Amino acid sequence: MDKQHPIFLALSPFIQPDRVGDFSRYFQTFEGGYAYGDVFVGIMVPHRRLVARSNVFSWKENVLETGLKHECHEVRHTALFAVIRRYETEPENRQYWHDFLIANYEGINNWDLVDSCAYTIFGKHAIATGDQSVLHEFLVDDSIWKRRTAVVATLQFIAEGEFEETLAFCPIASLNAPEILQKAIGWALKSLWEKEPELVLQHLEEHFSEGRYTRLIVRTALEKETRDFRAEFIAKFAP
Repeated sequence: MDKQHPIFLALSPFIQPDRVGDFSRYFQTFEGGYAYGDVFVGIMVPHRRLVARSNVFSWKENVLETGLKHECHEVRHTALFAVIRRYETEPENRQYWHDFLIANYEGINNWDLVDSCAYTIFGKHAIATGDQSVLHEFLVDDSIWKRRTAVVATLQFIAEGEFEETLAFCPIASLNAPEILQKAIGWALKSLWEKEPELVLQHLEEHFSEGRYTRLIVRTALEKETRDFRAEFIAKFAP
């Protein structure tokens, strides 16, 4: 691991080795986990954000590019926060930073990284430009992280009062979806439920009864309903 990388050096004062075990368990870096082999050194998210804000305009593009591919998870996350900041503060360069992130997306390989940029960059950009082509490409990619990105990006559409994307993307993403992707599908539908509960109930009824949606998706989507309601819904519409 490159401990001389500028982002790693900036993060070094905030390393807490005693947190590595917690991070490794929580983000499943163990054998058989969805992030097997990922490396944590023990830096809390607020410190990652702080370092990104403090250095965002001094780090050159090659630093951000190599940071997004760094072996250390916290370095990748900090580089990502910096790219998001550049996207937000440089409206004239948003297309550039959007494309920059796509070109260096291989290191966006855990749910916290995906969820940091999915709607803040990809969702917002698709709405602003009217171009959903990247989301559609991500939605059918072999990478579960790109597929999760497409689903979570629809949270921005929901915030804008547009619901068709969530209802269209979720069934596609659900095909052979592992749990980490099922949870994202449920999360998106739960967010839509908060605005249009009847619409979501109809959607869940259709796709759950057909066997496309799992119980995990349904339970997550209906998380704010009562336990009895969820149990009755599942019992009634289970395939």
